[in-house]
Amino acid sequence: MVPHFAYWPVLFLATAAAVIASQAVISGAFSITQQAIQLGYAPRMEVLHTSSHEMGQIYLPAINRALFVGVVALVLGLGSSTSLAAAYGIAVTGTMLMTTILVLALAVRGWKWSWALAIPVFSAFLLVDLTLFSANMLKFLDGGWVPLAIAAVIFTAMWTWLQGRLAVGAREREDTLPIDTLLDSI
Repeated sequence: MVPHFAYWPVLFLATAAAVIASQAVISGAFSITQQAIQLGYAPRMEVLHTSSHEMGQIYLPAINRALFVGVVALVLGLGSSTSLAAAYGIAVTGTMLMTTILVLALAVRGWKWSWALAIPVFSAFLLVDLTLFSANMLKFLDGGWVPLAIAAVIFTAMWTWLQGRLAVGAREREDTLPIDTLLDSI
């Protein structure tokens, strides 16, 4: 799609952009997984701190392996750059839409904005995000279903883990001795 003279510079630029994007995905996956573990939405797993000076520099071997398997499965499963582009488009615009919705909720609940202020401020963002997302949904059957399926699987796993932790906690509380009874017996 580029003129012959620009082929190598554009190829270099595209490769550099892919490397940067992949590093962002890896770092984000590590960070989000660590936060999910700390919040009780994911099982404990090995977290290696790669720097003695920076707390945020972490490595999760299990997540790294899962990303590798996932990328290979996506490339082999989807089989074409068109399908990968459809999946990428829905993933990116879906992330934009969810981010806008979550910041709107944060503005109203956390920052105590009134709805009268929040709606006008976020309407433009929501309009753009909804337009882009709905346009990409036309590619749903061409591979766009993949990020939504992955999101559903991850959500189900996290929800199941949380419900299991709550059930275990409730069961443990049933079998514990009330603190007053314990103190009286001492």
